[in-house]
Amino acid sequence: MTTLNLWIAISAILAIALIFVWWPHVRRIKDNKIVTDSRSTSNTQSYQQTLAKLEQQFELSHITQQEFDTLKTELARKLIQDEATQDATLKIGKKHIAVPLLLSVVIIGLTIGLYLRIGAVQELEQSIIANNTAQQTRATQQQQIESILQNMAKKVTDNPKDTQALFSLAHAYNSASKFDLAIAAFNKLIVLEGEHAEFIGPQAQALYYKNKQVMNSEIKALIDRALQLDPKDVTTQVLLGMDSFVNSSYADAIVTWQQVLNNNRPGTDHVALGNAIAQAKERLTLTGEALPEMPVALSSAKISLRVSISSELADQFSPEQTVFIYAIPVEGARMPLAALKLTAKELPMDVVLDDSLAMTPMAKISDHKTVQLFAIISKSGSAGIKAGDLKGLIEQATLDNKQPYQLIINQVVE
Repeated sequence: MTTLNLWIAISAILAIALIFVWWPHVRRIKDNKIVTDSRSTSNTQSYQQTLAKLEQQFELSHITQQEFDTLKTELARKLIQDEATQDATLKIGKKHIAVPLLLSVVIIGLTIGLYLRIGAVQELEQSIIANNTAQQTRATQQQQIESILQNMAKKVTDNPKDTQALFSLAHAYNSASKFDLAIAAFNKLIVLEGEHAEFIGPQAQALYYKNKQVMNSEIKALIDRALQLDPKDVTTQVLLGMDSFVNSSYADAIVTWQQVLNNNRPGTDHVALGNAIAQAKERLTLTGEALPEMPVALSSAKISLRVSISSELADQFSPEQTVFIYAIPVEGARMPLAALKLTAKELPMDVVLDDSLAMTPMAKISDHKTVQLFAIISKSGSAGIKAGDLKGLIEQATLDNKQPYQLIINQVVE
């Protein structure tokens, strides 16, 4: 709404209000004037008729000269008195102007006061603009989310066996509150990869939020199965803490969430959990209960190393090329236990490999005493080791070694 339109609206409303105030007063004055004029005419005519009769009676000698003069004087006095009464009535009517005048002042004053208080043009326009902007922003964000989800879903449709893409899509559905789609996606993962806590825990989370954060037997069964497969599963433990918090069991929520932080599993949002614990402590303090004894964090196994590039390979890579650093089991499956991604321009660099860099909770560096260490400058920018890549290797590295290992990239992969 523009300033001009606003003022036109205010003026129109004010004019209508003033018409209602003044119209009865104007009508009353007009009616009084008509009545007064009518009475004045009537009085004059009556005076003239009576005077004519007196004159007629005098001429016929029915009354004396003295009686005629006396009656004529009395008749004139009565006419003057009646006219004075009419003037007084008009004056009283005019005095009533104070009432509509006072009401007009009050209405105008209130209108201006209310406008200055709650109807300021700039504030009104800014509020409307801000509201429209917020709605447009929300609509744009929702469109962007829908577009991202559609692209992720298409990627899964084009390659149904890409479990990593399906896993990402399932979590994206959960984040977008599309719980039925999330549950279906996690079920597909279970069919393709088998039962894992990292699939079942998020599925329980989706059902929990779909059920308006109310626990039921189906959700409990999923939680129990996830914890049976992995007692330290991050999503499941966070969900248990959330349910405790929702049900005002703040001490249990604090202990559960702190244990998740202590486990330091991949995917743990330390900032969010720290804020949640602080809020739970604040609410617990308000109840008058003492803070619970916090679980002690266990030391995490790790390997320290310094990664560098041999000077002999200086002309065989560019600073922007991707560097992958892996810790791999010495024996058994070759699934990386820890992985880190850098660029060549960041080297040399001191690196620590621990469970926070695990690719899956089922394969962690802390589960092994010795590992193989790889540093790869990827020619294609994708993970894995391919011909033409530059490689550095340490055949056996012991966890928690006192001295950092020197991992030098000094070979060309054949």
